[in-house]
Amino acid sequence: YKELNQRANQLGYILREKGVGPDSIVGVMVERSVEMIVGALGILKAGGAYLPIDPDYPQERINYTLANSGTSILLTQREFMDSLEFGGVMIDIQGESIYSGNRENLKNINRPDHLAYIIYTSGTTGRPKGVMIEHKNVVRLMFNDKMQFDFNNQDVWTMFHSFCFDFSVWEMYGALLYGGKLVIVPKLTAQDTREYLKLLKKEKVTIVNQTPTAFYNLINEELNSNGRELGIRYVIFGGEALKPGKLKGWTEKYADTRLINMYGITETTVHVTFKEITEQEIRLNISNIGKPIPTLTTYIMDNNKKLVAIGVAGELYVGGDGVGRGYLNNLELTSQRFVTNPYKAGERLYKSGDMARVLFDGDIEYLGRSDHQVKIRGFRIELGEVESQLLSYKSVKEAVVVDRADKNGNKYLCAYVISDEILPAVNLREHLAKTLPDYMLPAYFVQLDK
Repeated sequence: YKELNQRANQLGYILREKGVGPDSIVGVMVERSVEMIVGALGILKAGGAYLPIDPDYPQERINYTLANSGTSILLTQREFMDSLEFGGVMIDIQGESIYSGNRENLKNINRPDHLAYIIYTSGTTGRPKGVMIEHKNVVRLMFNDKMQFDFNNQDVWTMFHSFCFDFSVWEMYGALLYGGKLVIVPKLTAQDTREYLKLLKKEKVTIVNQTPTAFYNLINEELNSNGRELGIRYVIFGGEALKPGKLKGWTEKYADTRLINMYGITETTVHVTFKEITEQEIRLNISNIGKPIPTLTTYIMDNNKKLVAIGVAGELYVGGDGVGRGYLNNLELTSQRFVTNPYKAGERLYKSGDMARVLFDGDIEYLGRSDHQVKIRGFRIELGEVESQLLSYKSVKEAVVVDRADKNGNKYLCAYVISDEILPAVNLREHLAKTLPDYMLPAYFVQLDK
């Protein structure tokens, strides 16, 4: 911790000398590494907000994010510098020369309502949108009077998810703000269930955060092992709907592990609800997302923003201290999705687009989307963005993208196109790969007759 703090301080002084202060946006584009954490903390210490960018994203998407955010400083690695269309200052975060200055803590210049980070998510217009989250939004997630977790400095966490996926916010600060150990998982290890399981055992990990699909694969791998080598205290689910019945094998082998289902939204700072999965949910395969966590409120309303009765479906709205500032440089969309609470003067609600209903015990059942947004492996995808990029292909006349599920219930995207000529799937995939990250690429392409 001392070394991490000193390096973040040294970077922070350099950034502050370059003019970084409250609400300044600084990009961080590095591979998974300690420098990724140093970069985020250094930016926060300087007083700015960090913008994570995945170096594996298509070049056009990276350039758009840098331009749209208006950032003038980018922390990156030397091998990425030549390929960027960026007129600002680029700093090689792995260069030892920046870690030779003042190691003392910087004077705090922030207020709770200053920006902490910006995460870009998929957008309906064909371009991603930047979600603005403030310091107070993050702090109350990890520290409040009714915290439902007993995290401590003996816990070992993994940073399994992409820095650009908000689950990583929970993983990083969950470990660091409670004094625990954070194991940064290499990308290839995160993509290989067997290797990730080996890492969990080697590092004696106690807190695991997973999308349900990823954890189902982990269960299957672990049940093939005779030993009982894991010491996991919590498995925290998020990113997609959970099927509790699939957890039966795990609970039979590791009965002491607490299984927590949490529904979350980037715009309301990672997590919204909490539901502990017990034998009853597993036996009945009941899937609900529980009740709102402390510091948040939820409302289920109809199209006129009137509360619906218990058991009646409506749209889920979220209020409280986790609701972010809005979308960067997009006042129109911000006004559409961040709305006034009709039942509490002065409070803002986030209009989620998710359909839900309240059950008789007060828990919330998630019913799916009210629009054309889906989640694949935890990533939010606006189908309109994929369709927009397909329509930019010269001979595509019409395009529709839908989500499907395989026999195991795993979701994937399928694209249907109409064209005057035969279009090989490889051509369409290559076209989309120029602007969309891998997780947004359709698994199948179907060409329809006119």
